[in-house]
Amino acid sequence: MCVAAAAIPAASLAISAVSTVASIGMGVMSAQQQAAQAQASMNMQAQQAQRQQEMSRMGMVQQQDQQRATLLQNQRQSQQNYNLQVTQANQQLQDQYNQQTRQVRLERQNLMDRNEADKLIYQRSVEGARDQSRLNNEAANRVYMGEQAKISEAKKQAAFEAQGILAKSIGAQGSILAAGRSGQSVGLLVNDVERQAGFAKAQELSMAESKVEQAGIAMEGASLRALSDNQAVANNIAFNPSAPSLPEMPELPSFIDGSQFSIA
Repeated sequence: MCVAAAAIPAASLAISAVSTVASIGMGVMSAQQQAAQAQASMNMQAQQAQRQQEMSRMGMVQQQDQQRATLLQNQRQSQQNYNLQVTQANQQLQDQYNQQTRQVRLERQNLMDRNEADKLIYQRSVEGARDQSRLNNEAANRVYMGEQAKISEAKKQAAFEAQGILAKSIGAQGSILAAGRSGQSVGLLVNDVERQAGFAKAQELSMAESKVEQAGIAMEGASLRALSDNQAVANNIAFNPSAPSLPEMPELPSFIDGSQFSIA
């Protein structure tokens, strides 16, 4: 009985020891599992942090790319605006140059047309003056020829009258002498006939000279009148224009160089 009683506690102790060992083993396993879980959790947190860092870095890269793209777009827009302003400014310069060129060409053409018209007026006035001067000279020549004819006629008439007076004087003297008179009275009668003939001849010569003088005055008047008319015609000749002074053509404008602006 005692032996059996003693064996029971020993067995209980053995079982108790086995249970304790098992319990310790299970505790060790539980601690290992917890440690593994903790390590896994830490690894997961580290991975998550790394992913977050990578995502943050990617976001920063994307943001930088976006900023760079925005900056590049702004620069391109600035370039386009600058090019547009340059184009508009150059076009304005070109338009101003074209307008000035047209104005100068029109002014040149007007000056040349006016000069051509003035030359034509001058040429016509010269031709008209020449024709009028010829008419004036012809009129003076007609007067001169007419007065010369009057002088010639007056001289011929005076010579004819002188011959007639001489013939009458000779006839009268012959009649006196044929009457048979004698003495001093005959000489007086003859002298009286000669004196009357001399008076008549002098009167005819005086009339002829007067006609010649009048003809000379008329010729001189016609000549002076022709000279005066010719001078008046010459004074009315239009101005002879010289070559017009044409305005200079405008210089080409200094266009703006658009290549000065460049994208960085």
